[in-house]
Amino acid sequence: MKIITLLSIGLFLPFQAAALEYRNLSLYYTDAPFTPAESAGISLLTSLKAISGNPDGTFRPNRTVNRAEFLKIVLSSHPRIRVSSADASHCFRDVMADDWFAPYVCLAKKRGMVKGYDDGEFKPNRSVNYAEALKILSELYEYIAYSADDEEWFAGYVRAAEYNKTALPMSLKYDRSLTRGQMARLAAAYRAQYEGELDTYRLAEKSLDLVITKEIASKVSSSQSSSVTSTVSSSSSSVSSVQEDVFAMPAVSHFLMLGTKELIASGHFVPRDEKVIIDNVTVKFRTEPKNVRTLYLVDANGTRIAELNPDVYDNEDLTWKSQPESVQGYTIPAQGKELGVEVLLQERNNGFAEELISVKWISMNVHAVESNDPYQLIAADPSYPAHQTVQARIESVVNTMSPVVDLGNGEGVLLGEVEVKGEKLDGAELRLNHITFTITKRNGVTVSNFMLGASDSAKHIQCSLSDGHYISCLNIPADIGMIEHGSALLQLWGDMSVQDSVLNPQLQIDILKPGSISTTINPGEIGDVRWSDGTGSYNWTELQNPIMKGSEWR
Repeated sequence: MKIITLLSIGLFLPFQAAALEYRNLSLYYTDAPFTPAESAGISLLTSLKAISGNPDGTFRPNRTVNRAEFLKIVLSSHPRIRVSSADASHCFRDVMADDWFAPYVCLAKKRGMVKGYDDGEFKPNRSVNYAEALKILSELYEYIAYSADDEEWFAGYVRAAEYNKTALPMSLKYDRSLTRGQMARLAAAYRAQYEGELDTYRLAEKSLDLVITKEIASKVSSSQSSSVTSTVSSSSSSVSSVQEDVFAMPAVSHFLMLGTKELIASGHFVPRDEKVIIDNVTVKFRTEPKNVRTLYLVDANGTRIAELNPDVYDNEDLTWKSQPESVQGYTIPAQGKELGVEVLLQERNNGFAEELISVKWISMNVHAVESNDPYQLIAADPSYPAHQTVQARIESVVNTMSPVVDLGNGEGVLLGEVEVKGEKLDGAELRLNHITFTITKRNGVTVSNFMLGASDSAKHIQCSLSDGHYISCLNIPADIGMIEHGSALLQLWGDMSVQDSVLNPQLQIDILKPGSISTTINPGEIGDVRWSDGTGSYNWTELQNPIMKGSEWR
């Protein structure tokens, strides 16, 4: 075994413990909004003054980041390092002392974070790949990394990142160039782990609003606990005070990944002008839920109030109930409380994809705190959306081209480049089946002969134009549509002609409709991105409308 040594050269400042800031500062950039995960990283680095965006006010999360930019950002985000002009020198053949990046590169060289290439150059404008980024950040934060002689040079850094849970939570090839959005997520995770706040940061990647909700909840939890103490029996509860997650209510339709947990229903429970204690809970489904292991009644803070299991007296297996020993003595205030149903799903080896799961109603028996009168509560303003079990899901669809592109004449013009990201369970697949683009053009612009391909495939398929506005790429083969290692880069090509005599010609190609789930009581809507997880096929995504805004050609 060889040890990848971590040097400690450089200027360190006394550490002062301070909580990181979790606010949505990503909206300061003119090309916002970004994905929730990117917003979390961008916001955290912005609050640390490690990034400030481009001169035009944009951040451009889909652009790659070069080696000089990466060093500046990660060094600036470390709490105990300050870089000064005195650090600048002619430390590589292509790094001059008066280059803006010289202080960062030269300090990184002193600290053993970078060594340069065999030709004596640093190559500051070359994009940084995932393996290089893990090495630099591991050296910076002094992770202990071991690598065997017969392993890749970066193997130890990968293991160190996985051990500390700071690696990107996605499948990404280690020789893949990092985008600015991925860079922000990675650098922010290392800083959050250093501060002992990685769990909070991962929650922020889901939604910064969830962190704010959790902070508010923590301030009121003590007063709520005191009101419950006098009424809870001394018998232990299997769900008492278990904090699992923070839930955004009301519930909305989701793809339910096998082996995970998710909020599937919610409602506002309002007592009769008095505080009440929950005695038991009943949930009824529209159809038998074969993929459900356990249900929990939860509040927005993630507190598990009651555990529910199938009612042995229901021959249709639609009803789930709590047992007295599994119910925490939870107080609902007089003004009411938003509560939800959390589902824990079967693992992949015991479950199956494409099942529709939908709650029909939630009820609970309660008793008043002061009068001890028992009665039943039914959810007001309930949200009982339908869900679908899956082995994979699409997380984002992002335009990777420049926001503005020059129009021109030509054959085989790259009209659009789209990165589709997703996640899948081991043994499953994630594959795009159909994509529909919406084309908007005016003032003498003509496009035709549309072809769809992928950046890592030589294969192309013909796409058709209908109604002059919709480019349909149907029956996408696996060579193009298979999403491996967490993402796929699709490319739309076509022939373009622009009349010289017209003013302000314009062209834009978007992906608009996310679609919605189809059930027996709601036909839903077929979306513009249709896909498969290897066993089931799906006509909708959990993305917003529009799914992707294309570049402006003008």
